[in-house]
Amino acid sequence: MTLLEAILLGAVQGATEFLPISSSGHLKLGQYLLGFQDPQLLFDIVLHVGTLISVIAFYRKEVWMVITGMIEGTRRGISARSSDEFFAPEGMRLATLVVLSTLPTGVIGVVLGKLIDPDDGASLITPAAVAGLLILNGFILITNAHFVKKEQARSEADERTGKLALWSITPWVAIAIGVAQGMAVLPGLSRSGLTITIALALAVQRLHAARYSFLLSIPAILGALVLKFDTQILSQTEQLVTFLAGAVIAGGVGYACLILLTNILKRARFHHFAWYCWVVGIIGIFTL
Repeated sequence: MTLLEAILLGAVQGATEFLPISSSGHLKLGQYLLGFQDPQLLFDIVLHVGTLISVIAFYRKEVWMVITGMIEGTRRGISARSSDEFFAPEGMRLATLVVLSTLPTGVIGVVLGKLIDPDDGASLITPAAVAGLLILNGFILITNAHFVKKEQARSEADERTGKLALWSITPWVAIAIGVAQGMAVLPGLSRSGLTITIALALAVQRLHAARYSFLLSIPAILGALVLKFDTQILSQTEQLVTFLAGAVIAGGVGYACLILLTNILKRARFHHFAWYCWVVGIIGIFTL
Protein backbone atom coordinates (compact mmCIF):
# COMPACT_ATOMS: atom_id res chain seq x y z
CA MET A 1 0.00 0.00 0.00
CA THR A 2 1.33 3.42 -0.96
CA LEU A 3 1.23 6.51 1.24
CA LEU A 4 -1.30 8.14 -1.09
CA GLU A 5 -3.61 5.10 -0.91
CA ALA A 6 -3.39 5.11 2.89
CA ILE A 7 -4.25 8.81 3.01
CA LEU A 8 -7.21 8.38 0.65
CA LEU A 9 -8.56 5.39 2.57
CA GLY A 10 -8.07 7.25 5.85
CA ALA A 11 -10.09 10.19 4.53
CA VAL A 12 -12.90 7.88 3.39
CA GLN A 13 -12.92 6.10 6.76
CA GLY A 14 -12.97 9.36 8.71
CA ALA A 15 -15.85 10.78 6.65
CA THR A 16 -18.11 7.74 6.41
CA GLU A 17 -17.62 6.61 10.01
CA PHE A 18 -19.65 9.55 11.31
CA LEU A 19 -21.67 10.94 8.39
CA PRO A 20 -25.04 9.14 8.08
CA ILE A 21 -24.21 7.52 4.72
CA SER A 22 -23.00 4.06 5.84
CA SER A 23 -19.26 3.39 5.69
CA SER A 24 -19.81 -0.36 5.31
CA GLY A 25 -22.29 0.21 2.49
CA HIS A 26 -19.81 2.37 0.58
CA LEU A 27 -17.08 -0.22 1.05
CA LYS A 28 -19.28 -3.05 -0.23
CA LEU A 29 -20.43 -1.13 -3.30
CA GLY A 30 -16.91 0.08 -3.95
CA GLN A 31 -15.63 -3.48 -3.98
CA TYR A 32 -18.05 -4.41 -6.76
CA LEU A 33 -18.18 -1.20 -8.77
CA LEU A 34 -14.55 -0.12 -8.56
CA GLY A 35 -12.79 -3.41 -7.90
CA PHE A 36 -11.73 -2.12 -4.49
CA GLN A 37 -10.52 -4.73 -2.03
CA ASP A 38 -10.69 -4.84 1.76
CA PRO A 39 -7.65 -3.18 3.34
CA GLN A 40 -5.19 -5.24 5.33
CA LEU A 41 -6.51 -6.18 8.75
CA LEU A 42 -3.84 -4.22 10.59
CA PHE A 43 -4.58 -1.13 8.49
CA ASP A 44 -8.31 -1.50 9.15
CA ILE A 45 -7.66 -1.64 12.89
CA VAL A 46 -5.31 1.35 12.79
CA LEU A 47 -7.92 3.41 10.92
CA HIS A 48 -10.56 2.54 13.52
CA VAL A 49 -8.17 3.67 16.25
CA GLY A 50 -7.87 7.00 14.42
CA THR A 51 -11.64 7.54 14.33
CA LEU A 52 -11.94 6.35 17.94
CA ILE A 53 -9.45 9.00 19.05
CA SER A 54 -11.35 11.67 17.11
CA VAL A 55 -14.67 10.99 18.85
CA ILE A 56 -13.00 10.78 22.27
CA ALA A 57 -11.27 14.11 21.60
CA PHE A 58 -14.46 15.78 20.36
CA TYR A 59 -16.52 14.63 23.34
CA ARG A 60 -13.67 14.72 25.84
CA LYS A 61 -15.75 16.58 28.46
CA GLU A 62 -18.47 13.92 28.38
CA VAL A 63 -15.92 11.11 28.39
CA TRP A 64 -14.21 12.65 31.41
CA MET A 65 -17.60 13.09 33.08
CA VAL A 66 -18.27 9.37 32.61
CA ILE A 67 -14.87 8.34 34.00
CA THR A 68 -15.06 10.59 37.06
CA GLY A 69 -18.75 9.78 37.56
CA MET A 70 -18.06 6.04 37.63
CA ILE A 71 -15.29 6.51 40.17
CA GLU A 72 -17.38 8.86 42.32
CA GLY A 73 -20.51 6.71 42.07
CA THR A 74 -18.63 3.58 43.06
CA ARG A 75 -17.05 5.35 46.02
CA ARG A 76 -20.33 6.83 47.21
CA GLY A 77 -22.29 3.64 46.64
CA ILE A 78 -19.85 1.49 48.62
CA SER A 79 -19.51 4.08 51.38
CA ALA A 80 -23.25 4.58 51.83
CA ARG A 81 -24.22 1.06 50.73
CA SER A 82 -26.91 2.68 48.63
CA SER A 83 -27.84 2.17 44.99
CA ASP A 84 -29.22 5.71 44.90
CA GLU A 85 -25.78 7.06 45.80
CA PHE A 86 -24.17 4.71 43.28
CA PHE A 87 -26.21 6.19 40.41
CA ALA A 88 -26.25 9.75 41.75
CA PRO A 89 -23.38 11.17 39.63
CA GLU A 90 -24.47 12.15 36.13
CA GLY A 91 -21.47 10.38 34.64
CA MET A 92 -22.46 7.08 36.25
CA ARG A 93 -26.01 7.37 34.94
CA LEU A 94 -24.72 8.12 31.45
CA ALA A 95 -22.36 5.11 31.63
CA THR A 96 -25.28 2.91 32.67
CA LEU A 97 -27.36 4.12 29.72
CA VAL A 98 -24.47 3.40 27.33
CA VAL A 99 -24.21 -0.14 28.71
CA LEU A 100 -27.97 -0.64 28.25
CA SER A 101 -27.64 0.48 24.62
CA THR A 102 -24.57 -1.64 23.95
CA LEU A 103 -26.15 -4.93 25.10
CA PRO A 104 -28.82 -5.19 22.35
CA THR A 105 -26.29 -3.84 19.84
CA GLY A 106 -23.97 -6.75 20.60
CA VAL A 107 -26.67 -9.41 20.36
CA ILE A 108 -28.13 -8.07 17.11
CA GLY A 109 -24.67 -7.49 15.69
CA VAL A 110 -23.66 -11.11 16.22
CA VAL A 111 -26.88 -12.45 14.63
CA LEU A 112 -26.77 -10.14 11.60
CA GLY A 113 -23.04 -10.62 11.30
CA LYS A 114 -23.66 -14.28 10.43
CA LEU A 115 -25.83 -13.15 7.51
CA ILE A 116 -23.19 -10.73 6.26
CA ASP A 117 -20.20 -13.04 6.66
CA PRO A 118 -21.49 -16.61 7.11
CA ASP A 119 -19.11 -19.50 7.65
CA ASP A 120 -19.98 -21.00 4.24
CA GLY A 121 -19.32 -17.70 2.49
CA ALA A 122 -22.87 -17.49 1.03
CA SER A 123 -23.66 -13.96 2.20
CA LEU A 124 -27.24 -12.73 1.80
CA ILE A 125 -26.00 -9.16 1.49
CA THR A 126 -25.53 -8.74 -2.27
CA PRO A 127 -24.52 -5.46 -3.94
CA ALA A 128 -28.14 -4.91 -4.98
CA ALA A 129 -29.23 -5.46 -1.37
CA VAL A 130 -26.69 -2.89 -0.18
CA ALA A 131 -27.97 -0.37 -2.71
CA GLY A 132 -31.53 -1.06 -1.58
CA LEU A 133 -30.54 -0.56 2.05
CA LEU A 134 -28.94 2.77 1.15
CA ILE A 135 -32.26 3.84 -0.36
CA LEU A 136 -34.02 2.70 2.81
CA ASN A 137 -31.45 4.63 4.82
CA GLY A 138 -32.44 7.72 2.85
CA PHE A 139 -36.10 7.26 3.76
CA ILE A 140 -35.12 6.89 7.43
CA LEU A 141 -33.06 10.09 7.27
CA ILE A 142 -35.83 12.09 5.58
CA THR A 143 -38.11 11.49 8.56
CA ASN A 144 -35.76 13.69 10.61
CA ALA A 145 -37.45 16.76 9.11
CA HIS A 146 -40.72 15.80 10.83
CA PHE A 147 -39.13 14.88 14.15
CA VAL A 148 -37.00 18.04 14.26
CA LYS A 149 -40.04 20.28 13.78
CA LYS A 150 -41.64 18.72 16.85
CA GLU A 151 -38.37 18.89 18.76
CA GLN A 152 -37.79 22.57 17.95
CA ALA A 153 -41.08 23.52 19.52
CA ARG A 154 -40.26 21.44 22.59
CA SER A 155 -36.68 22.22 23.55
CA GLU A 156 -35.18 25.40 22.08
CA ALA A 157 -34.31 26.68 25.54
CA ASP A 158 -32.54 23.43 26.40
CA GLU A 159 -30.54 23.59 23.16
CA ARG A 160 -29.12 26.99 24.11
CA THR A 161 -27.70 25.60 27.34
CA GLY A 162 -25.73 22.90 25.48
CA LYS A 163 -26.12 20.51 28.41
CA LEU A 164 -26.49 16.75 28.14
CA ALA A 165 -30.11 16.30 29.18
CA LEU A 166 -30.19 12.80 30.55
CA TRP A 167 -33.81 13.27 31.57
CA SER A 168 -34.80 12.69 27.94
CA ILE A 169 -32.77 9.48 27.62
CA THR A 170 -34.52 6.92 29.78
CA PRO A 171 -33.41 3.28 30.05
CA TRP A 172 -36.04 2.22 27.49
CA VAL A 173 -34.94 4.96 25.10
CA ALA A 174 -31.34 3.80 25.55
CA ILE A 175 -32.33 0.21 24.71
CA ALA A 176 -34.23 1.38 21.60
CA ILE A 177 -31.19 3.34 20.43
CA GLY A 178 -29.05 0.25 21.01
CA VAL A 179 -31.40 -1.84 18.85
CA ALA A 180 -31.10 0.77 16.08
CA GLN A 181 -27.32 0.67 16.35
CA GLY A 182 -27.38 -3.12 16.07
CA MET A 183 -29.44 -2.94 12.86
CA ALA A 184 -26.78 -0.68 11.37
CA VAL A 185 -24.50 -3.71 11.09
CA LEU A 186 -26.25 -4.22 7.73
CA PRO A 187 -24.18 -2.49 5.01
CA GLY A 188 -26.20 0.43 3.68
CA LEU A 189 -27.78 1.39 7.00
CA SER A 190 -25.96 4.18 8.82
CA ARG A 191 -25.17 3.81 12.52
CA SER A 192 -25.32 7.53 13.21
CA GLY A 193 -28.36 7.96 10.97
CA LEU A 194 -30.39 5.25 12.70
CA THR A 195 -29.40 6.10 16.27
CA ILE A 196 -29.99 9.84 15.90
CA THR A 197 -33.29 9.31 14.09
CA ILE A 198 -34.70 6.92 16.70
CA ALA A 199 -33.55 9.29 19.45
CA LEU A 200 -35.35 12.20 17.80
CA ALA A 201 -38.45 10.05 17.34
CA LEU A 202 -38.38 9.33 21.09
CA ALA A 203 -38.28 13.04 21.99
CA VAL A 204 -34.54 13.44 22.62
CA GLN A 205 -33.26 16.93 21.76
CA ARG A 206 -31.20 16.74 18.56
CA LEU A 207 -27.81 17.90 19.90
CA HIS A 208 -28.20 15.54 22.86
CA ALA A 209 -29.13 12.77 20.42
CA ALA A 210 -25.91 13.41 18.49
CA ARG A 211 -23.80 13.45 21.65
CA TYR A 212 -25.29 10.19 22.86
CA SER A 213 -25.01 8.55 19.44
CA PHE A 214 -21.33 9.32 19.09
CA LEU A 215 -20.51 8.51 22.72
CA LEU A 216 -22.22 5.19 22.01
CA SER A 217 -19.87 4.69 19.06
CA ILE A 218 -16.90 4.42 21.45
CA PRO A 219 -17.79 0.95 22.85
CA ALA A 220 -19.03 -0.05 19.38
CA ILE A 221 -15.66 0.76 17.79
CA LEU A 222 -13.79 -0.81 20.71
CA GLY A 223 -15.89 -3.96 20.32
CA ALA A 224 -15.10 -4.12 16.61
CA LEU A 225 -11.40 -3.74 17.37
CA VAL A 226 -11.49 -6.60 19.88
CA LEU A 227 -13.31 -8.89 17.45
CA LYS A 228 -10.92 -8.11 14.60
CA PHE A 229 -7.71 -8.23 16.59
CA ASP A 230 -5.46 -11.21 16.11
CA THR A 231 -1.97 -11.51 17.60
CA GLN A 232 -0.68 -12.61 14.20
CA ILE A 233 -1.18 -9.11 12.80
CA LEU A 234 1.52 -7.81 15.14
CA SER A 235 4.08 -9.21 12.73
CA GLN A 236 2.63 -7.16 9.85
CA THR A 237 4.42 -3.94 10.74
CA GLU A 238 6.48 -3.34 7.62
CA GLN A 239 4.13 -0.51 6.56
CA LEU A 240 3.36 0.80 10.02
CA VAL A 241 4.41 4.39 9.21
CA THR A 242 2.15 4.39 6.15
CA PHE A 243 -0.72 2.95 8.20
CA LEU A 244 -0.23 5.58 10.92
CA ALA A 245 -0.47 8.31 8.28
CA GLY A 246 -3.83 6.89 7.25
CA ALA A 247 -4.93 6.83 10.89
CA VAL A 248 -3.97 10.48 11.41
CA ILE A 249 -5.98 11.47 8.33
CA ALA A 250 -8.93 9.33 9.49
CA GLY A 251 -8.85 11.00 12.89
CA GLY A 252 -8.58 14.50 11.46
CA VAL A 253 -11.33 14.02 8.90
CA GLY A 254 -13.50 12.29 11.51
CA TYR A 255 -13.11 15.23 13.90
CA ALA A 256 -14.01 17.68 11.10
CA CYS A 257 -17.09 15.59 10.24
CA LEU A 258 -18.23 15.67 13.86
CA ILE A 259 -18.06 19.47 13.74
CA LEU A 260 -19.93 19.44 10.44
CA LEU A 261 -22.66 17.13 11.72
CA THR A 262 -23.15 19.21 14.87
CA ASN A 263 -23.62 22.35 12.77
CA ILE A 264 -25.98 20.52 10.38
CA LEU A 265 -28.07 19.33 13.32
CA LYS A 266 -28.17 22.85 14.75
CA ARG A 267 -29.60 24.03 11.43
CA ALA A 268 -32.03 21.08 11.32
CA ARG A 269 -30.68 19.86 7.96
CA PHE A 270 -29.66 16.34 8.90
CA HIS A 271 -32.32 14.91 6.59
CA HIS A 272 -30.61 16.30 3.48
CA PHE A 273 -28.17 13.36 3.53
CA ALA A 274 -31.15 11.33 2.27
CA TRP A 275 -30.70 12.75 -1.23
CA TYR A 276 -27.13 11.47 -1.39
CA CYS A 277 -28.16 8.00 -0.18
CA TRP A 278 -30.93 7.81 -2.79
CA VAL A 279 -28.62 8.82 -5.63
CA VAL A 280 -25.92 6.32 -4.68
CA GLY A 281 -28.50 3.59 -4.03
CA ILE A 282 -30.26 4.08 -7.37
CA ILE A 283 -26.95 4.19 -9.25
CA GLY A 284 -25.93 1.01 -7.47
CA ILE A 285 -29.13 -0.83 -8.39
CA PHE A 286 -28.95 0.09 -12.10
CA THR A 287 -25.22 -0.56 -12.51
CA LEU A 288 -24.86 -3.90 -10.70
